[in-house]
Amino acid sequence: MDLPHAIHVTTRWIPFLACIVLAAVQAPTDPVAQIRAARQRSNRALAIHDSKAFGESLAADYMIVRGNGVVMPSRQAWLDAVEAEFKNANAVRYERIADKIEISSVSPIAAEHGHWTATLPNGKRAYTGTYLAMWRRGESGWQIRSELFVLLGCEDEAACAGYRK
Repeated sequence: MDLPHAIHVTTRWIPFLACIVLAAVQAPTDPVAQIRAARQRSNRALAIHDSKAFGESLAADYMIVRGNGVVMPSRQAWLDAVEAEFKNANAVRYERIADKIEISSVSPIAAEHGHWTATLPNGKRAYTGTYLAMWRRGESGWQIRSELFVLLGCEDEAACAGYRK
């Protein structure tokens, strides 16, 4: 085989190999890595106000208890509240940071323990807390089944006063 032909044959495989490598990078097989990636996508969706992408992280029967103890009546009620926050230029931005993820050996579920922060548009931290999330693996991958948030600290009294309502 002459060199130009060998180069041509070799370069034909580059796109194929690149796709394999890219797929491996984009789709982690470890459940903990999958959940961390899903949480990162959910946080990103909140940061860029993408309610569709945010909703994709939540299971159809999703439930939430907010940090002030308010139980949202449904997944849709939570999505509506988040969408309203996106329209409010003064709303805080939430970020959830996983500290520990445990995969069940009994069922296709996982527990995510972490802490969360609420940051004002000016970059100042408003309040913080801890959370526990239950993830469930379904046909479309890992989704959040339920979340329990607990408000533990306040750094901006005005923001906290609004949150206490």
